Amino acid sequence: MKTERALGFLTGLFILGLPCIVLAVTDVGAVIAVKNKAVIERESKEIDAKVKEPVLSIDAISTREASRIKMLFRDDSVLTLGENSKVVIKEYIYSEGKRGKSVFNLIDGKMRSVVGNTEFEVHTPTTVAAARGTVIIFETGEVGGRKFTTILCVDGEVDVKNKDDEITGSTALTAGMMVTVFENEPVPAAIPAPASEVERLRSSTDTGYHEVSLPDPAEIEIGPAVIVVDQPQISEPPVNQQSPLVEQPPVAPPVDQQPLNSSAVKINIKFPE
Repeated sequence: MKTERALGFLTGLFILGLPCIVLAVTDVGAVIAVKNKAVIERESKEIDAKVKEPVLSIDAISTREASRIKMLFRDDSVLTLGENSKVVIKEYIYSEGKRGKSVFNLIDGKMRSVVGNTEFEVHTPTTVAAARGTVIIFETGEVGGRKFTTILCVDGEVDVKNKDDEITGSTALTAGMMVTVFENEPVPAAIPAPASEVERLRSSTDTGYHEVSLPDPAEIEIGPAVIVVDQPQISEPPVNQQSPLVEQPPVAPPVDQQPLNSSAVKINIKFPE
């Protein structure tokens, strides 16, 4: 079954228009898009990230100014880093037919995640976020000398708590909701995400024309593997609440019932029983 999974993963990359790469036992994914400069830190060395580059369970991945990187993982998760961002693979356990676990440590910057088929957590300097089948955008950094993390739920659900276990309380985000958590403070109640904030966070984690070209939506079948491409949607959020981090200009009221299409793409690799 492990061999079949590896072959299926390679088939998925081939369908995406990428030549196959040889996966070692520690390979957990591969780079599928790079814009400008991104590097993979591995065993005290820096490797220039490029399409087809394997991602290992020991890696830290970072981007430079005006840069992006997008990665596809074995559990079908997709991570996209914005500019000046860094994520460390803290834990990655995957086994065919069993519920695995993936934990990523977002050190700085912005990251969009499309959650795959494992228990999925993202740790930041101020939060721990546990997701279930969802699309999330993270931003972490400092403002006024205080560390913060903003989490936007684009689709699905995500539970957020403070990284400090001594600070109790949590909040659950659903589609179109966001929260900003500062260090040494309880997690506040979620608020509807202003449309301007949704667009800012989405555009900052978009690889643009560097994206791998995918049908939308579609099912592509080659050999034993089926790739399902799902374009998630959320409704246009209210714009009468302001982000605690960004001074917002006046925004015209949204058109009623107009959906806001997420630019994140979910990729499920399915195999026959």
